[in-house]
Amino acid sequence: MKKNQLEFTYMRGIAIILIVLGHSIYNSGEGFPLLLENLLRGGTALFVFISGYFFHRIFYQDFNYKKFMTNKVQNVLYPFLIVSLVGLGCLCLRWIFMEDQSVSQVLLSIFYTVRNGYILYPHWYIPFIMAVFLCSPVFLWFIRCSSQTRWTLLVVSCVVAALLHRPIGNVNVIHSVVYYLPFYLMGILYSQDESLIARYGGLLSGIAMLFLVVSLLEQSYVVQHVGNYHKAPFDYNGIDWQFVQKLCLCVLTLNFCEWLSGRSRLPWLIETAEMSFAIFFLHPLFDMLFNTTATVLRFRFPPGSMLTSTLFSLAIFAFLMFGSVMTARVIKKYLGNRSRTYIGW
Repeated sequence: MKKNQLEFTYMRGIAIILIVLGHSIYNSGEGFPLLLENLLRGGTALFVFISGYFFHRIFYQDFNYKKFMTNKVQNVLYPFLIVSLVGLGCLCLRWIFMEDQSVSQVLLSIFYTVRNGYILYPHWYIPFIMAVFLCSPVFLWFIRCSSQTRWTLLVVSCVVAALLHRPIGNVNVIHSVVYYLPFYLMGILYSQDESLIARYGGLLSGIAMLFLVVSLLEQSYVVQHVGNYHKAPFDYNGIDWQFVQKLCLCVLTLNFCEWLSGRSRLPWLIETAEMSFAIFFLHPLFDMLFNTTATVLRFRFPPGSMLTSTLFSLAIFAFLMFGSVMTARVIKKYLGNRSRTYIGW
C-alpha cells in the first residue's frame, strides 16, 4: 500500500495555495469577480479530505490512540498556541498604540478574542481538527462498518452539512465537526475503497464536474451569495452551495493531481506542500501586517473595478505567500527539526 503518493503531496500544496488565495481577496463583493471568489473561498475542505485519507492510509493499520494524539499535540496544537501567542502580542500592540485602549480595555479585548478559541481568524481550523482527532475511535468504527453502511453514512452526513452550513464566526467546534464530517469520511473512503473508486472514477468525475458548475452558477448568479455560508445550527437558510462545490472540488483536484503526478515532478509544489502547515500558521500574521500598514498609511484601493481588484488581490497573495515561506525557511534554518514544534514544519 503506497503511503505517500505524489498526487496527495501536490493536492496539499494546491490546498494551501487555495486557502491563502481565499484570504487575499480584496474588495470582496465590491469589485472582485463573484464567481471566482466563490471558487477560492472554503479551501480548508481540501485539507480535511486529505486528513481523512491519511487517517486510513497511514494510521489505521497500527492505530495507537495515545501515540496518535501525542503526535497531533506536538505537531499541530503546540505550533497553534505559539503562533497564536505571537498574534495576540501583535494585537495588543495595535490596541495600545493605534486604538489608544486603556489597560482594562486591552484586557477586555484579550478576553473577547481568546474566548473564540483562536486568535488569528484562519486558525479556527486547529481547535476543530483537534476535536476530529479526538473522535478517532468513531472513525475506526466507521472503517470497520460494511461498505453499504459507510457510503450511506457519507450521503446522510452530506445532506446534514448542506442544510447545516458553517458556524457563525467558526467558533462552534462541534458545529464545525458536523459540517466538515463528510470531507473527512470521503477521504477515508477514497483510501479504503480505492478499487471501487477506480472502477467508477470516470462517472464520479463527470458528476463532480457537473455539480461543481451548477453549484457555482447557482450560488453566484441565482442566490448571489458571497463566499462561505454561516448560520446558527438550527436556523434554516436553504442549501449551502459552497459545501456542494467544495465536495466536488476535492474529487476534481485529486484527479488533476493524479494526472499531474504522472507527467511531471514539481519541486516548488512539493516544497509548498511540505511547509503547508507553516504557511497556514504564519500567513495571518502577514495579513495583519498588511492591514496595519494600510491603516497607518490610510490607504484603501477604490472599489468597483474587477481588473484592479483582481490584480491587487494577487499582490496581497504574493506578499502573504512570500512572507510566510521566507519566514518558515529562516526559522527552519536556525531551529532545525525543533521548528516543527513552533511552526508545524
